[in-house]
Amino acid sequence: MGGVLGDDMGLGKTVQVATLCKGLFDSGQIRKVLIVAPATMKTYWQTELFKWCSDVQNVMQFDDKGRQTREKQIKLLKKEGGILVTSYGMVTGERMNLSDIRFDIVCVDEGHRAKNINTELRKNLVNLRVKGIRLSLSGTPI
Repeated sequence: MGGVLGDDMGLGKTVQVATLCKGLFDSGQIRKVLIVAPATMKTYWQTELFKWCSDVQNVMQFDDKGRQTREKQIKLLKKEGGILVTSYGMVTGERMNLSDIRFDIVCVDEGHRAKNINTELRKNLVNLRVKGIRLSLSGTPI
């Protein structure tokens, strides 16, 4: 399952995904979500997720702040669930750790960046284990 959510920039794609996640967390249908975004957008995503998914446990920014921190976040996500917000670079750099998790939802912001099937990013995104929904968001015409 999956889809593309494409509309002009600033019309609320982030909020739509956050509220989708909130509803699915509240109904017990999901436990583990991965949001992949440009590095400059990770903090924005995390802020919006805190706002719209305030009672979802473990909304974490997965970045290069330290190997031990990332390992703790992976263990926490596996055990308790939550939302992991990361960048394109981390999907490539941490592909082994991320491919070890079976996500309920993987959402790629600015998904048009992964349309070329020959890129390392695209290959790593395709190799993620997703048992539910794959979403690609874009404010740029594809």
